[in-house]
Amino acid sequence: MLNSPGNRHLRDETTHFGSPSRGLPATHFRRPRQESPRLPNTSLSEKSYFDETDLSAYFSHLNVNDRIFDNPVYHFPLVENGFFSHPCQEAEQINQDSSILNLLHNHNFDGLRSNGNELSSVPRNQWMSSLSLKRNQWLQDSFDCSSLRDLRGNIVALAKDQYGCRHLQRTMSSLPKEEIEMIFVEVIDRVCELMIDPFGNYVVQKLVELCSEEQRTRILLMLTNNDFQLVRICLNTHGIRAVLKLLENLTNPQQISLVIAALRPGAVALTKDTNGHYVIQYCVKHFSHEDTKYLLNEVADNCYGIATDKSGCCVLQHCVEYSKGAQRERLVAEIIANALLLAEDCYGNYVVQHLLALRVPQITASLLRQLEGHYVSFSCNKYGSNVVERCLLESGEEQSTRIIIELLRSPNVSMLLMHPFGNYVIQSALLVSKVRLFSSPPISVCKPG
Repeated sequence: MLNSPGNRHLRDETTHFGSPSRGLPATHFRRPRQESPRLPNTSLSEKSYFDETDLSAYFSHLNVNDRIFDNPVYHFPLVENGFFSHPCQEAEQINQDSSILNLLHNHNFDGLRSNGNELSSVPRNQWMSSLSLKRNQWLQDSFDCSSLRDLRGNIVALAKDQYGCRHLQRTMSSLPKEEIEMIFVEVIDRVCELMIDPFGNYVVQKLVELCSEEQRTRILLMLTNNDFQLVRICLNTHGIRAVLKLLENLTNPQQISLVIAALRPGAVALTKDTNGHYVIQYCVKHFSHEDTKYLLNEVADNCYGIATDKSGCCVLQHCVEYSKGAQRERLVAEIIANALLLAEDCYGNYVVQHLLALRVPQITASLLRQLEGHYVSFSCNKYGSNVVERCLLESGEEQSTRIIIELLRSPNVSMLLMHPFGNYVIQSALLVSKVRLFSSPPISVCKPG
């Protein structure tokens, strides 16, 4: 609907969000120079390069096990502009990967270490890049050589690692039920945390495909035991992927009821969110009318606010298209009741046009009666003019004739011919009249004598 050819103004007239300001001097966009954080009371900040002694001195300031620093899996502190960056991020990485390091630290690391002379002869950026690539390759090889039972107790940590999650996904595809149960037992208590993790969400997606119906119900119970917990996960960029995969694998009415009950309190927030609106659209399209009626009632109660939102207007059109019975009638009635305001809104006008595009005679007639008497003012509005054009094109001959007569009887009809938006309405009126004139039966003319 957003890309329909009838909305030709949006390509030329609408100012794009986030467009840069013009006419500002170049200095306005200059970012003030920021120096990298430095460690207190150390001479390392005065040097552009470092040797092995300086490296040891720097590590002495960190309260971390020396064995971890000797392990090349650890990310060494970054060096920017000749100075060391703050070690907090590196310490956080160690805490996150500590279980992986404890699992794998006895392996050999031949070829990954260099002495101080070699380090000083290699540019810093090349050395850091080479070390990172070797670390990643070593992790990949170590995971490939490990069996699942060797990784027992470390499934969550592996799921949150870039290469660990890939290894788990490959391994899970060919595992028997007993080993899937082992992974499930370790994951279930932290499934909410993994679903919003950049890598862990993929492991959860794989797990919900392979686990049993009873295990899938336990996952749902973990997601719904706290208010708004499932809603918060749906609002997350990574979480919405895992939730949609879970919805695709629901197998019984109890599971669907748990999801609907958990989503209902946050239905309005979900419809307006760039991530959350996907879950509402999925439920309306794939679940039964009896299951979704509560969600549709929430949407109808907040019709105007949803229709005037960028994501919400798409959800509302989707709800009208897939709803049935009393819920659909209520949605349509709410849209028609707010049609005068929605027709002139940058997003709401698409909802009004969607009703006309349904070509249901009763809906079209009710909507045209609501808009009657306002066609001239709408024709002078950037968004309302699109609605008037759609009314002319989608309505019947009698209804479009009434609209044209209202336009022609207006004292401002001459102004519409020169108006930047109104002239398109007049062109559509002429087009409709011409089509019906030539499609009508020919009139016989009697020639004289």
